[in-house]
Amino acid sequence: MYNNLIAEMIKKGYKAKDIASILANLLDCSEKTIESKLKNIQEFTFSEVMKINKQIFDNKMDLKYLFATKSYDNTTYHKQFIQKTPPSKWWN
Repeated sequence: MYNNLIAEMIKKGYKAKDIASILANLLDCSEKTIESKLKNIQEFTFSEVMKINKQIFDNKMDLKYLFATKSYDNTTYHKQFIQKTPPSKWWN
């Protein structure tokens, strides 16, 4: 899952529920295709990556960060990591 891409789009003011639709319109494909790409079932092409960076982020985002499939920093987490981690007694 492209958590960084989704998080950065949300930071720019896009609603999470609208992201697939926005990217589908931008890349001229179906929302189902975008959902597959966001889940890393299908890959974004280089031209799609460049178009997203240009149209949504004004070519200001680092592509390696934006399209990373795993994140190890404190701001975003990979969905599988969260599901496998037992809850902490400190956060209940």
